[in-house]
Amino acid sequence: MSSGAEPRARWWRHRFDATSLLSIYVFLLFAIPSRLIIAPLGGAGSPALLVGFAALLWWGWNAVRQLARRTGTTSTGTPASGISPGPRGARVERVSLAGFVLLCAVLASYVMATLRPISADELSTATLGVVSCLGWLGLLLLGATMIGRADRLTQLFDRVVLAGGLLALLGLAQFFFHQTFIDIIQIPGLSATQPIYGVQSREGFTRPAGTAIHPIEFGVVLTTVLPMAIARAIDGRELRPVRRYFPASAILLAILLSVSRSALVCAAVGIIVCIPGWPRRARGPIMVACGGLGVLVFLTVPGMLGSILGLFSGIGTDSSAQSRVDSWGFALHYFAESPILGRGFATFLPKYHILDNQYLLLLVEMGVVGLVAVLALVASGLRSAFAAASFLPPESRVQPIALAGGIAAAASSLALFDAFSFPMVPGLLFLLLGMAGGWLGCSAAPSDTGVLAAVAGRGESYRC
Repeated sequence: MSSGAEPRARWWRHRFDATSLLSIYVFLLFAIPSRLIIAPLGGAGSPALLVGFAALLWWGWNAVRQLARRTGTTSTGTPASGISPGPRGARVERVSLAGFVLLCAVLASYVMATLRPISADELSTATLGVVSCLGWLGLLLLGATMIGRADRLTQLFDRVVLAGGLLALLGLAQFFFHQTFIDIIQIPGLSATQPIYGVQSREGFTRPAGTAIHPIEFGVVLTTVLPMAIARAIDGRELRPVRRYFPASAILLAILLSVSRSALVCAAVGIIVCIPGWPRRARGPIMVACGGLGVLVFLTVPGMLGSILGLFSGIGTDSSAQSRVDSWGFALHYFAESPILGRGFATFLPKYHILDNQYLLLLVEMGVVGLVAVLALVASGLRSAFAAASFLPPESRVQPIALAGGIAAAASSLALFDAFSFPMVPGLLFLLLGMAGGWLGCSAAPSDTGVLAAVAGRGESYRC
């Protein structure tokens, strides 16, 4: 009896790990339409967000176990926590620390909200904001501290890329067939928070949304994954050709056909961040391939080139652009009422005014403290990704640099729409921040040989 239970326990311990749980999160985030939730739980009933809570609980349980073991050291002399001592260990902790600082800022703004006269709907969204932040933090902490293996990080990296490619494929189908397709998805136990209004259009073209709530969110999610997809097209020599090149091609095509100014801007930011880290031999072919896909789109979709150029040439008279400019006056007015801690995270409801700028919204809802906390979190993620790349030889830096590009693309999108009001963008951003911390933890470990092999695509298993 015991002999049979022991192998099963070993399988659970070694096969179902942090990467497995985060892979489930990626599947739920991309595959299930964001409108579908567990109705009794309200806004916190998103299946993907529930996995975020599970990640936080798992991390907390592991932290308690590690704390209990900190009375001694391992046989190699490393502290029982598994974090290497010295400056490198401190670097590994930066993303986690920045995440905790953001949580403290959210809780402080929540207290500020409850200390003033507050309506029931504001209190409800403020509570949901705290709950959502806990779920996002769980993703960050699990990815940053509990993966610890370069091959498992690469597998999670691949699954995010594949999910992005499939989401792009759905968007392309929506664009060409003028149908949402997600209206046929019915999952027992899940209910729609709002009806599907059909496909939206802009400049005479269908704007795909995939499984996201809005086309802008769809475009930003794809631009966040685009640097990662290009990275696997560069270094995924162990992958089959279709699996290697399909995601990057589909994502780039979907971005070009999204008729979204935000998506194009964020894609440019992500690629610019990544270019210095790409191998020199790959830069030319990548730019030629991107240009070739652009020419293909403009030749096969009449009017697309003029529509894309019009998004930028006519920005002075565009109503959405003008709305973003007008938002500054509203934001500064409310910011002056509580400049330090704000009026409460997620309490500035759309019925007051749609700011279309998450940084302005953070300034209103969380004050200077909250805005600085978010900027510090993004900066820590970028520093972790670049620091991880600095420990690797030039030909093996593609994946950490791609994470930096994805984080930069998502961070730039916060200036273009109220991203934290949607589920997919913040969930993906916090996941990438955690993966950046995880890569730093592996590449900064005393033994780097396995990391280099895994990054180079040799598929060797390695434990930090």
